[in-house]
Amino acid sequence: MKILLLGAAGFMGRAAAVLLARRDDVGELILVDYDIRDAKRLAKALSPKCRWAMADVGKPLELSRLLEGIDAVASAVGPRAEYEKTVLLSCAAGGIAAVTIGEGTIAAEERQEIDDAFRGAGVPAVVGCGMMPGWTELLAAHFLDAGVGVGHPQPPYPAKRYLFFSPARFGGYAFLRGVARGITGTAPVPGGAPAGNYFEMPDGSRIGVPPGKAGTRMGRIVSAGGKLGAVGKEFSAALLLWTRGGMPEPEGAPAAVAGVAVGDRFARVEDPRGDLGAALLAGTAVRLGARPRKATGLLPLPELIGREEAENLAIASGARIVSA
Repeated sequence: MKILLLGAAGFMGRAAAVLLARRDDVGELILVDYDIRDAKRLAKALSPKCRWAMADVGKPLELSRLLEGIDAVASAVGPRAEYEKTVLLSCAAGGIAAVTIGEGTIAAEERQEIDDAFRGAGVPAVVGCGMMPGWTELLAAHFLDAGVGVGHPQPPYPAKRYLFFSPARFGGYAFLRGVARGITGTAPVPGGAPAGNYFEMPDGSRIGVPPGKAGTRMGRIVSAGGKLGAVGKEFSAALLLWTRGGMPEPEGAPAAVAGVAVGDRFARVEDPRGDLGAALLAGTAVRLGARPRKATGLLPLPELIGREEAENLAIASGARIVSA
């Protein structure tokens, strides 16, 4: 199988590259990044099966020239909102299955356009294969009702999603940029979530960090509000990246926790190393590349990755799923 990995030199991309390079069913792995030097260094360090290439994925022509002979594309490109549609439509035009770590930023009408493009090409695609979205959707679909008796009524409102992370050990600049630009205010701790400081995102999801320096700095971004402006928030993201090594956290704290909560019910997955989202991206790309089923268009992640496979992915990454 031949996999093309976009954004290979980023935080999520590097972790996905390591996992894909180890797989026996991946015969060739092409690492693509705008910084070709980083892509080359990573490819040479990982495996002889790895090659490297440079592309600006915002330009369809640059991406399309890399698609010949590819079985599936895995996109870890960020910031996802700026490139998601272009990457997906380029893959559909080339008749290539695609998986992305998208953040649910695709508008409804664009989602329909993308779905139609993949259906027309006769290939599948899955968006949202990271921690949030990604693991949050798997938790809501397969684990939220664990331990609840048969016949327990489903709530008429959606689960509250959250991502708790250690700034010292999780995320790259694109992720921190999205957080700094997106948070709209403080928020209470979701049910079943780790203690810390939580912040509201525009889509109603929440971002959490350990109490202490990380929470204080995130709080300053919120309190400054519109005073920061776009440039100020960019600087805040860079500051989080530069100073995160000096942000202490509780001993034994995981690198990240993704979770969902509805009322007094919750499900979460604790990621000790910070590579669980990459494991989901890599595993889903291989699944689509193997084409075990004939479904086409945009596929819901929980229909492709069931409870047992999600549990196996978590175990392989040393992660723990908790539900109540």
